[in-house]
Amino acid sequence: MARNTLIASRDEAVANIPRYRDALKDDRHGAALRKSMPMVHVWYAVRPPGKEWLFAPSKFIGYPGNTAEAYFRDRNARRGRDTERTLRRWFHVVRPGTRLADGLERALRDFLRGYGHSGPRKDARICVPAEVLDDAAEAPEASNRIAVDPAVCGGRPHVRGTRVRVSDVLRLMASGAATKEILADYPYLKDADLRAALAFGAAAVDHRIVPAG
Repeated sequence: MARNTLIASRDEAVANIPRYRDALKDDRHGAALRKSMPMVHVWYAVRPPGKEWLFAPSKFIGYPGNTAEAYFRDRNARRGRDTERTLRRWFHVVRPGTRLADGLERALRDFLRGYGHSGPRKDARICVPAEVLDDAAEAPEASNRIAVDPAVCGGRPHVRGTRVRVSDVLRLMASGAATKEILADYPYLKDADLRAALAFGAAAVDHRIVPAG
């Protein structure tokens, strides 16, 4: 297998995540790997049954059987955008503000503090396997129908595979448009897409707001 062959399955990615902790302890490369932790843009997380969340960056989990040695040997030839594009098949971004996101952010912060860092970078994102979101009631985007992609609709939530924003659907519903009317105007949408958009909008406003003192 070529050194820079990307993973071909979800299981390969998941297997790499605990390997990252082993790599952080590597005698030769661990120190450099630990130093780079606060610069990671996107963290991928899994939670083995009965255990704590485990985290690793895309450039580490995106290549089969990764190790600290392989990571540093080939790091100049590996691109985060390539691994992130591949990992989107099995992992989805956790939307900030949900209970799931809050727990993950605390766990990630504690993880990095364990290696002497104050926490992740402010714009860091966390991704989890799609099935984790499927089980999270506060994450209607887990239905695979709502997506958030910086390259689509300016990063605004939209119906996956289209350029129809969640806000567009909500405005139509708020104006009194019936489901049949919306689907007639947008024949590539399905009733489930509209329900997902409505649930996403409901979750988005169901967060406590603390006025500034």
